[in-house]
Amino acid sequence: MPKAIPAPLQAHYDSGSTCMAAALLIQRADGEVFGFTSASRPLVLDLTPWDADPWDLAGLTAFEFTSSQGLDFSSLESTAGFEVDNAEIKTLNDGSLFKTDDILAGRWSGARFRIFLYRWDVAAPTIAADVETLKVGTLGEAKPLSTVVTVELRCPKQQLQQAVGAVSQANCRVRFGSQGIGQCNKDPAPFTHTFTVTAVANKGQFTASAATQVADYFGYGVLTWLTGLNRKLAMQVSTFEAGVFTLSAPMVFNVAVGDTFEVVAGCRGRFAEDCRDKFNNAVNFQGEKDRPTRDRVVSGGGT
Repeated sequence: MPKAIPAPLQAHYDSGSTCMAAALLIQRADGEVFGFTSASRPLVLDLTPWDADPWDLAGLTAFEFTSSQGLDFSSLESTAGFEVDNAEIKTLNDGSLFKTDDILAGRWSGARFRIFLYRWDVAAPTIAADVETLKVGTLGEAKPLSTVVTVELRCPKQQLQQAVGAVSQANCRVRFGSQGIGQCNKDPAPFTHTFTVTAVANKGQFTASAATQVADYFGYGVLTWLTGLNRKLAMQVSTFEAGVFTLSAPMVFNVAVGDTFEVVAGCRGRFAEDCRDKFNNAVNFQGEKDRPTRDRVVSGGGT
């Protein structure tokens, strides 16, 4: 299906004398919205026409796209087949936007983006008349270099490269609390708890004295920070005992006494210890606990 270009913008293209600039809109998973333009002056645009799932742009009627980052696109192309369209953007590495700690924390990973052209010669460009969308997708790997930051752009066709199906295994293969056919289907709400940090050993180990559950109750569970420098970041719990949480990897930012977090009881995918005894959910166990071992398969008859 051919792309629809607003009639006023098409007339501008047909005039043979165009005044176009490129802009980039980004919305991270935590809801933060950022905008950049390749023009030498900022762009103010009403984003409400783009406020549709999965975007959440309600209220951004006069959003400003900054011109200070030195936005530059490279190899921006689209193909008709199923090959993934890869491209990059470059911005200045001045510490004002793509901070190294935020990149390491994964705050930019998977963020939604929209690249579009707009007429900069009009006083107030509008999406309906002066804007042409070129590409949408998600952000991939970000690389902070000495003077610039390069960010990979991934188109929606990237999802077609993902493996489809499941691998047979003895333990459960799905995430605790996942919903749907062939999923866990256990409501995680009764097993979700909120605590406050009362002592800190380091970025990956701390104590919440109110957490009095039995040893390993939160082992392999997911912990999400509600306050503090790590707010909205999540990490898997490696071990838990006597109120002490040890994470599978240190947090990027410091953990402080008084920080609050939400943590879900852990499930290590075992049938008896977890699915049956801990969560009373044996009927939804998604593993092959009785499958024959390799020795059983290759052994001779009667052995």
